[in-house]
Amino acid sequence: MNSLKTKIILFWKKVRQTLSFLCFNKKGKINQAEIDKKLVYELSPRKIPNGQQLKHLKKFLNPKEHLVIKICLILVLVNLVYLGVVFFKKHIQYSPDFGGEYIEGVVGYPKTINPLYSTNRDIDNDISRLVYSSLFKYDGQGSLVNDLASEVIINNDVEYIIKIKDNAKWHNGDKVTADDVIFTIEAIKNPDYRSPLRNSLLKVSTEKIDEQTVKLTLNSAHAPFLEALTFGILPKNIWVNISPSSAILSDLNLKPIGSGPYKFKSLLKNKEGDLKEYNLIVNEDYYAAKPYIKNIKFTFFINYTEAIKALNDNQIDGLGYLPFAERKELLAQDSLVLNELVRPQIVSVFFNQEKDKALSDKMVRISLTQAIDKDQIIKDVFNGVYQRADGPLLVNSFAYNDQVTKYNYSPQEAAENIQNKLASTTLTVIDSGNNVAVAEKIKMYWEQIGVVVELKTIPGEQAADTIKNRDFETLIYGEFVGGDPDVYAFWHSSQIGSKGLNLAGYNNSEVDTLLAEARKTTNQEERKIKYQKFQEHIATDVPAIFLYSPTYTYVQSKAVKGFNNSMIIEPANRFTDVSSWYLKTSKKLVW
Repeated sequence: MNSLKTKIILFWKKVRQTLSFLCFNKKGKINQAEIDKKLVYELSPRKIPNGQQLKHLKKFLNPKEHLVIKICLILVLVNLVYLGVVFFKKHIQYSPDFGGEYIEGVVGYPKTINPLYSTNRDIDNDISRLVYSSLFKYDGQGSLVNDLASEVIINNDVEYIIKIKDNAKWHNGDKVTADDVIFTIEAIKNPDYRSPLRNSLLKVSTEKIDEQTVKLTLNSAHAPFLEALTFGILPKNIWVNISPSSAILSDLNLKPIGSGPYKFKSLLKNKEGDLKEYNLIVNEDYYAAKPYIKNIKFTFFINYTEAIKALNDNQIDGLGYLPFAERKELLAQDSLVLNELVRPQIVSVFFNQEKDKALSDKMVRISLTQAIDKDQIIKDVFNGVYQRADGPLLVNSFAYNDQVTKYNYSPQEAAENIQNKLASTTLTVIDSGNNVAVAEKIKMYWEQIGVVVELKTIPGEQAADTIKNRDFETLIYGEFVGGDPDVYAFWHSSQIGSKGLNLAGYNNSEVDTLLAEARKTTNQEERKIKYQKFQEHIATDVPAIFLYSPTYTYVQSKAVKGFNNSMIIEPANRFTDVSSWYLKTSKKLVW
């Protein structure tokens, strides 16, 4: 009985399914739409329409529905693009890549690309710095760092034991050794070579400790000595067979072999025999970081007008130096970077108290200082790019003392304090660059406090005699103080007179002691303390008005990346981080 009942139930289920398939509605009528849908599903197993089917979508949608779908699709697409851009910005990393050629324009042309002679000419020194390596060099912030030297040990402030890097090689593949260092120093000392560096090394004796170690000994302690070791080292095996007296005539002075980041590739001369191009190629065996830029080309011009025109015409990628007065000639400045590098020079107004006794009154000197708005002069004359100076040391020096007394612009106080003490003075200025414009500003400021000023402008060729004879009452002059804070030559009383550079005739026994002691110890902290005390004395005595430190304008195309210098001791120092420069980049996806 139960079996029969079960069979009857199964029979009616099959009947219901059959009727359902035939799509009868509840009223027993056939539903055509349902039949069509079933047929479509039976013909295509896909439940999502394909591209061909979507073409017919608008047949089933009214205009409003069609518009809504379009807007939604556009919003989805925009969001996908936005999310893609955000993702790539966060996860794509651009890194320097090897290759390319950097073309730099310079005024003049090289003669002796040789460390023994190159300090006499900037362009010689520029190329020499790229081809040769030195024991020490200045970094982009003006600090002395190791180059070929891997280690230096100083004993008793007079003995320097220097270890040379084991992986340093000459461009011909030979190893750089202690013999090369000793040969170079002895060549500089040899009068037959006629090197301008001779006086700086005359009192240095050399000794070879081993193949990679040399000992240099001084007659007496001289703290800035390592600064004197920034010249390039010559390969002994190549130069030893060349007569010292004829070394300056050697072809190697234009086709050098060094150990620097770049090596000589080729040169091009015009019909008259003058150099027009000089090409360097990267040193693949360079012991430090290998440069990214493959080739460096120097193009030579006879003046800045031609060089700037080449820069404006995109014929060169950089200009070795841009005089301040020529800045206005640059056309597409938006595509250029004007690197303002602080130079180790301080321009000051020096008081000659012997020439004008009224200047012996310290209150007069303070008043003349307070009458000058240094910041306004820098803004008006130098577009604000020069660095203000308030003392005899550079602001970035490890020994700089920013706590000393500063006499800021205070014309009313200056006028009151100088009244009936100084009626007039003569301000001497060398006719060079923007010096006269600065002098005219100072003349205006001093006359505003009641001092009549006669402006005396002298040509550059007369400057040496004027300084030697101290033929001035007040003088605007810039002193190159170098990278080390040793300013003995400018402020020690032994340098007063025609043979010295103590232009203010400054005489202070305590300062003499501080300066003498500071240059005899290599302990930097001790030197810092002494130089900071020295600056306190200068601030108190006011022997000069410190105005500003000029900048060296180095122009490069924005296509050149990686230049990070802020200061140079000499123009060639702009290449100190050349290994970091790059023209090409590669992309890498970082998760």
